[in-house]
Amino acid sequence: MARSLLLGRFGWCWILLFHFTVLAQPVAAEERADLLWDFANHLYEKQDYYRALSEYQRFVFLFPKDYRVDQAKLQIGRCYRREGRSDKGFSYLIRLFNDRADEPIGPEALLEMIAIREEQERYPRAIYWAKQFIERYPNYAELDTLYLSLAWLQIDSGRYKSAMATLERIQPESKHYPRARSLRQALHQRPEEGERSPVMAGALSAVLPGSGHLYAGRPGQAASSFLLNALFIAGAVLAFEHDSPVLGGILIFFELGWYVGGIRSAAQAAREENQKDESKYRRELKEKYRLSFGMEPGKDRLALHLRLSF
Repeated sequence: MARSLLLGRFGWCWILLFHFTVLAQPVAAEERADLLWDFANHLYEKQDYYRALSEYQRFVFLFPKDYRVDQAKLQIGRCYRREGRSDKGFSYLIRLFNDRADEPIGPEALLEMIAIREEQERYPRAIYWAKQFIERYPNYAELDTLYLSLAWLQIDSGRYKSAMATLERIQPESKHYPRARSLRQALHQRPEEGERSPVMAGALSAVLPGSGHLYAGRPGQAASSFLLNALFIAGAVLAFEHDSPVLGGILIFFELGWYVGGIRSAAQAAREENQKDESKYRRELKEKYRLSFGMEPGKDRLALHLRLSF
């Protein structure tokens, strides 16, 4: 009887004890998850990617059932990328993509993979993954933005016709259509490709040393090549006229080296000048139609952003 009275009198103590030991645990765990998540995001925003990476990894390990785990995994890949370990980040993201391709995190991971390859200037691979994205996610809300990104990747790799075809896929009702149309027109008006033929430059130098460099747009090298070959030829002629066949033979030997080297140099100069013109054209194009493509971190999500100036 006394024991029953004691239990009834102190029953509220048992209820409180049960609450704090059992019911309060999920709340405490949720609070810890929120604190860790906020701290990891704070480090990321402060560009302390090394420490942010550890905190996101800790979050995934401690709270594997949390609804933010997928975003934490994506942030891990982003931290690798921002920290300068792009290849490791790409390997991590491609595993994430392969495992979760049909879930919301799949396209986000693939966009990060494209951005990594673009930053590495591995444009053919970036183009490949961008096309994979378009094929796999044809109903993606920001697909026109991706078309613009793909067009710029194709421009960077010199595939101008492919870029124009990609821009044509942006429909008139799209908000990006006016800028895509202007960029397509600019590509139509670009200078003819290959204005200087390396074969022609080499052939001209074979006929007259220095003329190939002049054709390639390098008058300084043209003058030095002409004078150098002329001096060696003149020296060899004088050596033979003064009964010095050994000296003449030596001069001819070196002249042949300069002569063949001049032909190769002229062809290479033509290629380099073409590349320089292409780089200048792309730079001017980007200055007029600037594009910023990537992923913006948020507290609970990542959002695609685009900035075009016209």
